[in-house]
Formats: sequence, structure tokens, C-alpha cells
Amino acid sequence: MISRASFVLLLALALSALPAAAQQGVSDTEIVIGGSNSFSGPLAFTGDQITKFGVDLYFRVVNDAGGIHGRKVRTVYYDDGYRPQDAVANTKKLVEQDRVFAIIIPQGSPPVVATLDYLEENKVPMLFPYQSSPVTRGKRWVLQGMTLSDRSSKMMIDYLAGQRKIKRFAALYQDDEYGKSFLTAFEKDLARFGLKLAAAESVKRGVTDVSAQVAKLQAAKPEVTFLVLVPGPGAQALKERQKIGWTDTIMVSTGPLTDERYLALAGDAAEGVEGLSLWPDPVTSDLPGVKLYREHMLRYHPNNEVNRYSIAGYFAAMLFTEGAKRAGRNLTRESLMTALESIKGYASGILPPITIGPDHETQKQGFWVRVEKGHFKPMTDWLKSE
Repeated sequence: MISRASFVLLLALALSALPAAAQQGVSDTEIVIGGSNSFSGPLAFTGDQITKFGVDLYFRVVNDAGGIHGRKVRTVYYDDGYRPQDAVANTKKLVEQDRVFAIIIPQGSPPVVATLDYLEENKVPMLFPYQSSPVTRGKRWVLQGMTLSDRSSKMMIDYLAGQRKIKRFAALYQDDEYGKSFLTAFEKDLARFGLKLAAAESVKRGVTDVSAQVAKLQAAKPEVTFLVLVPGPGAQALKERQKIGWTDTIMVSTGPLTDERYLALAGDAAEGVEGLSLWPDPVTSDLPGVKLYREHMLRYHPNNEVNRYSIAGYFAAMLFTEGAKRAGRNLTRESLMTALESIKGYASGILPPITIGPDHETQKQGFWVRVEKGHFKPMTDWLKSE
């Protein structure tokens, strides 16, 4: 007969041999992650590129090399068309029905902010959202991707009001979380130089006719006019400015300037537009990570042109992979976040070295560019927002 002490010991040994409780979205062979993105609506091209030709491009490379600790990565996406209510429904479906491990590079400030509380409450990682609202900063389960609006604003105002001594500013902004977060930041940063916005005009989301707003801004005679718009209205603003012959202001864009493809919507009206670029030139950069990205795109998607949107998704998948590798075979949401928080001076070959601190931000820099003949001409080295 086995003694009680021996039985307890055998039971403990048996229990220790059992696998740990399964983490949602992680099996012996697979990791499932997903996102709510724009595959229709004003940001459809962006959504298509950052997911299918960015995130999935990098994961194809990873999977073909054997995966992450023997697990292949599978992605699931749904279209929200840049509508916050659809983003919420999609995100709940991803978590509760598709049972994803994490959300990766969801898109747009209004949709992302709408899903934030749900993901935080359910302790689901939101990884590298492609949005600019500071509301995501320092959240336990969020690792921010794109440079946030207040950091972008600081770099912009320091450069324009500081280095170039410009005094008179105005803004045309989208009337939602995206536009208002930039407006608040501009006002705060201008105040550091003893300046105020000379004028600010809002545009409702989905509206493309901005002629009345442009006319009012012209009357304020700003030296710089910020465009805080998505590409459609942004292009219309540039065309309207050209139509009325408003040449004595520098148009500085936060939205359409993210990639040359969208500036093409405005044609030659985009010539001379300035702003921050957050990514090196995907076509000409000699950085090793960018060259590898081009090689991978040529191998897997030879008919898709490289662009700054797909490289953003590619980079997001690269950071996820780095975190999941560091987390080890026992991958949980907790271990992933801890592993990502351990990243210090990470050299991606694409961006300056990344260190993830308590603010959970991965991108804090940009460089100034001007549009010349449809392409971004760098005007500065990397600017810092610290």
C-alpha cells in the first residue's frame, strides 16, 4: 500500500508533467493573431498594404524558416472601413470567436481608441497600432507603433518655429480623435514659443469638399498650414489651394504625407508639401533591413510596389517575432509583453535602434521631407522628440 506522503509526491510529479494551461491563440503548432483594418473606405490602400503586403510578408518569411519556436503564425483580419463601431464588432469577433492571441497593427485613431478599453479589460495585447492618438500611451496591454501626435507635433514645431523661425500657423483638421489630438498638441507646442494658431478649421470625417475651410484659412494669412486629414480630403485641400492660387503658405501634412502613393491623389498640387516622414525611402534606402524588405517583397509579391505602409506592417511583424522568440516556447500574453518590454537598443536595420520603455512606445523619431516631383526629399536627419 502506498503511504499518504508517497501518494502526494506522486500526484505532484504527475501534475508537474502536465502541460501548462493553454494560452488562447497558441497551440503546439500555431500562433493566431489578427486585426481590424481598413480594406474599404478612405484608408483602404493603407490597410491592404500594412497587412497583406507587410505583416503577412514578414510572417511568410518566418513561417518558411520554421516559424517561432516551431509554431507557424496565422493571421485573421476584418474590414472596418475606418468606422469605429465596426472596429469594435470586429475586435470582439477576433477575441471571442477566432480566439486570437493578440491584435496586431489595427488602424486609424478613431477605430483604435474605440477598441482600447475592451482589449485592456480582457488583457489582450494591442500591438503596434497604426494610429497617432496619445490615449494609447502607457497602457499595460498596448505597445504603440506609429509616432504619437504629441511627439510628432513637438518635432514639427521645434523645427518650424525653432530652427526656421516661422511665426504664423493655421490648421485644417479632421473633427475626431485623430485631428483633435494633433490640434491640442500644436497649441501646446506653439505656446512654448509664445505663439498661437492664427486659425483652425475642422472637417467632418467622410467629407471631401473643404473649399469653405480653405478660403477661411487663406484669409488668416498663415505662413504654415497644417493638414491633419486622411488622404481624400487632404488631396482636395491641396487642389483647392492650387485652384485659388494660394501660394504664400507652406502646407505641412500629418496624414497624406505618410506615403507618396496617397499624395499622387493631389497630382502636381502636392508639389512642395512638407512634413515628417516616419520611414526611410523603401525604394532607394541602403539600410540593411530595408534592402531585405525589398528582397522579400520581390520574392513573394513581385507585382506589388514597395511603399511606406507595407514596410510599417513588415516592421510590426518583425517586432512581434522578436518578442515571441524572447518569450520562449511557453508563450503567453504576459510573457510576450514582458519580452517586448525587455527590448533595448534593438537594431532592426530599418529604424534607429528601438528601446521600449514604460510609455510602451516603439517609434519616437521622424525626419523632415519636402515633396519634389512626387517624391520625398529629405531635409533633415532623424529628429528627436524627447
